[in-house]
Amino acid sequence: MDAFAIVSALRQTRVKYIADLGALAKTNPILAITFSITMFSYAGIPPLAGFCSKFYLFFAALGCGAYFLAPVGVVTSVIGRWAAGRLPRISKFGGPKAVLRAPDT
Repeated sequence: MDAFAIVSALRQTRVKYIADLGALAKTNPILAITFSITMFSYAGIPPLAGFCSKFYLFFAALGCGAYFLAPVGVVTSVIGRWAAGRLPRISKFGGPKAVLRAPDT
């Protein structure tokens, strides 16, 4: 629910693309901190609620004998950590400065 509230607040501040988050830490630091904490919770950083829910979910999967499901969950959690960690980094440090292009052949 927090993510939807942040996205609706960002739409009012003319943020349309992910690259527009580059100035969020300078223009609205409270929203940038809230956004970062939410994304870190989604990623499962230990002191936040996302870590606790993933921890209990993985141990419940192991406890009921779903030994294949727990490693699949860990792999998808690592992929999600990369994706959820990208947005706060962009909002704090800005987007990429140069566009990478493939070499002309």
